[in-house]
Amino acid sequence: MVEDITSRKNTYVTAQQPAEITLKKSLKELADIKFALDQSSIVAVTNNKGMIEYVNDKFCQISQYQPAELIGKTHRIINSGYHSQEFFQEMWLTISQGSVWKGEVKNLAKDGTYYWVDTTIVPVLDEQGKPQQYVAIRNDITARKQTEITLKKSLKELADIKFALDQSSIVAVTNNKGMIEYVNDKFCQISQYQPAELIGKTHRIINSGYHSQEFFQEMWLTISQGRVWKGEVKNLAKDGTYYWVDTTIVPLLDEQGKPQQYVAIRNDITARKQAEAELNEKAKELEQALQELQHTQLQLIQTEKMSSLGQLVAGVAHEINNPVSFIFGNLKHAYQYTQNLLNILKIYQSHYPEPDLEIKEEAENCDLEFLVEDLPKLYSSMTVGANRISEIVASLRSFSRLDESDLKVANIHQGLDSTLMILEHRLVSKTDRPKILVIKEYGNLPLVECYAGQLNQVFMNILLNAIDALEENFQQLTPTIYIRTAMPNSTQVKISIIDNGAGMSDEVRQKIFDPFFTSKPVGKGTGMGLSISYQIITNRHQGSLECISSPGKGAEFIITIPIHLELES
Repeated sequence: MVEDITSRKNTYVTAQQPAEITLKKSLKELADIKFALDQSSIVAVTNNKGMIEYVNDKFCQISQYQPAELIGKTHRIINSGYHSQEFFQEMWLTISQGSVWKGEVKNLAKDGTYYWVDTTIVPVLDEQGKPQQYVAIRNDITARKQTEITLKKSLKELADIKFALDQSSIVAVTNNKGMIEYVNDKFCQISQYQPAELIGKTHRIINSGYHSQEFFQEMWLTISQGRVWKGEVKNLAKDGTYYWVDTTIVPLLDEQGKPQQYVAIRNDITARKQAEAELNEKAKELEQALQELQHTQLQLIQTEKMSSLGQLVAGVAHEINNPVSFIFGNLKHAYQYTQNLLNILKIYQSHYPEPDLEIKEEAENCDLEFLVEDLPKLYSSMTVGANRISEIVASLRSFSRLDESDLKVANIHQGLDSTLMILEHRLVSKTDRPKILVIKEYGNLPLVECYAGQLNQVFMNILLNAIDALEENFQQLTPTIYIRTAMPNSTQVKISIIDNGAGMSDEVRQKIFDPFFTSKPVGKGTGMGLSISYQIITNRHQGSLECISSPGKGAEFIITIPIHLELES
């Protein structure tokens, strides 16, 4: 019996077509997903014992193994030894219970290099819900892990640095407006403020008022331009005490290179600054003691010089005054005797106009007419010479004022004139220069209370300095010294000694009154004359001695002293 099933077959085929289409579509989707996974991820499939059944190309690329080297093996082949046994036990416990496991795993490639993968293991379950396969999908995160490791290392280093800074230094962080955002314990300890009292405030809270406005303007200009500022700052603690810090302010820049924060790192240098202050004070005391010692030495030298000069003048006066007095006393008699003899000779010639031949010859031999004419002139010259000797002795006595060693009234002009007379031999013309011209422009001065001998020594030192300057730097101009005296007010007199020499630089001018300073050649100057003069005027006479000079414009020394000295008790 034959049955026609054509219609039934057509019905079955018609019913089967949608299912096949759906299946094909699903298979196509699965193939697409697998392709996408293979292109983007590292894929491996193992059985429920962990034996590898499938690996894709990316697995082979990253592990550097061929598929044949991996199929049938477990993942121990790429175990790096980095993870603990407990790590893998926990993973297997999770997936063997049918749960998805996720984690980051460090693996070992065939060439010995390490790589990191972000791993998701998905169990494929059978009808009873038991895992029959495991699909592991991984993504290479080696670069990210290296970045993380580097970042962690950097963060660890930063944390260590911050810890070290917090242990050793005073640290504060402000925003770009200077508002405090962070302070460490040492900041609070030294400032004696609590963090809550500082956060949100500026550093004006610890401003000591010691530094100028320009100091902080320069600091802000530096750090606002993104540059590091360093300096020493005196701050004020909460209890009113001061402390010093050695400060470094570092700007933290944003992406545009503009400061967004400032980190201030400080170290307490209060003890050092106190030691420096004490050292400076000791240095000042030592310097003052040295100056006093030098001044004492100069005074001793001056006293010794004046004593020697006094003895010299006393000897000269003793040795010269007696012969001069004898000469003066006999000159009058000699003049009278000479006049008497000349009168007798004149009378004799009038009575005997024609003397004997012998007398006439002798008169011609001795040139009697010339003797008669020249003898009065000879006497006059002797008188002038004797007067000159007397004047020199008087000037020496006036200069040293041996009879006026105490404070007495004196004539300033007389002291100047006596000094000039002693120096007259230095003023005369020489082969290499003309005579030094001295122009005196004396004002009307009263008698002045002073130590006349010391004051004359000042005149001597300054005039010698002027003469030396004119001799050392003589130019075509007539070498000239001007001496001017005046009363600037009713209580003082002023003496100016001016030369038209080469002058001096400002550097030299500022040092000329220092002990032992000299700009003269070696062996010519001791460097004590002007220093002694300065002490005599300022200390002994309560006055002032200043110098005005510039290169090419000569020098002017101005002495100003009171007319009446106020003696110290």
